[in-house]
Amino acid sequence: MSAPDGPEPAVRVLRVAATLGALAMFATIVVALGTGAELAAEGAEIGGLVWGRVTFVDLGLALVAGWAWIAWRERRVVPALGWLVVTAVTGSGGLLLYVALAARRALTMREVLLGRHAG
Repeated sequence: MSAPDGPEPAVRVLRVAATLGALAMFATIVVALGTGAELAAEGAEIGGLVWGRVTFVDLGLALVAGWAWIAWRERRVVPALGWLVVTAVTGSGGLLLYVALAARRALTMREVLLGRHAG
């Protein structure tokens, strides 16, 4: 069922929230890269802390789950692999970008979640 007067309010909110979240994450990545910090050295330092390891595992599982949804929703190998690369490189920024784009093409939350398979 599609909304006759445009997207559902929740979809409108999701469009804005996901877009802002993606922009914030990409800006954070750019700023971090601009500091000249050594990614490998800092990653090793964080990984040496118990809560650093917990955070890495938590983030990794969340990114895999998010990408699995993307791959299922896309149902085509090439776009799914493209989003795997984007997600692996940019983390939640890539996931939020995908959600924002999915919301731009949808009128209902069902369409956001299921894509073309909503019908």
